[in-house]
Amino acid sequence: MFAAIGIAALTSLAAVTAAHAGCMPLGSAGGLISKNGLIPGTVAVNKAQAKGGGKVIKIVLCQNGNSFVYQATVLGKQGDVKNVTINAKTGQ
Repeated sequence: MFAAIGIAALTSLAAVTAAHAGCMPLGSAGGLISKNGLIPGTVAVNKAQAKGGGKVIKIVLCQNGNSFVYQATVLGKQGDVKNVTINAKTGQ
């Protein structure tokens, strides 16, 4: 039973890591944000909170070639968790 729980935990961790491949925390993204004319992290947090209907508990900046998005995890008012994507150039 404990082995099954351990395997499930590792599988969940691998899924989270894969979901954030090519991503960096906002604290490390300042140069990339200014160099590429992206919306500031604080603006992205506000937009993610509005879009997700709750409080951002994690946000990262992800790059895929010349495309940038903020990936946010939002904790809703009812305790629900939502993943929200914000275009880092347009704020949409």
